Amino acid sequence: MTEHSAVIFVFFFLAEYASIILICILNSILFLGGYLFDFNYFLYPYLLLLQNIAGDSYMSLTDNESNFNVINFDNYSTVIGTLISGLVIGTKSCIMIFTFIWARASFPRIRYDQLMSYCWTVLLPIVIAFIILVPCILYSFDIIPCNIPVL
Repeated sequence: MTEHSAVIFVFFFLAEYASIILICILNSILFLGGYLFDFNYFLYPYLLLLQNIAGDSYMSLTDNESNFNVINFDNYSTVIGTLISGLVIGTKSCIMIFTFIWARASFPRIRYDQLMSYCWTVLLPIVIAFIILVPCILYSFDIIPCNIPVL
């Protein structure tokens, strides 16, 4: 692994980490709300305390037709709003990347033959059972009406 012979290994290594970054960014966009600042549900008690201490002029907590109050970023300029949005999606992606790499480092690697054996003997029967069980439960509790054809 000296001089030029390690270049191929480096490319595989970089491609693997680039795919981790891409998957984490896509997951944060698709499943965690993307650039939306939805950490407010966890931060709301602290923000309410800050509003009571600093007064209403420091920060406005408004009701957005839900049970929770969120920070209203409409009062800021577009540059600051874009910066906050970029930081939010970057933070979500970094948390997912950290979790992904932490899980990879924590668990031992499984040999390919053990993985295939596990998939055929454990996971495939569970998937087939769910394919049969879930429609039966939906049909028996009349969640799927009888007059709609099921594919």
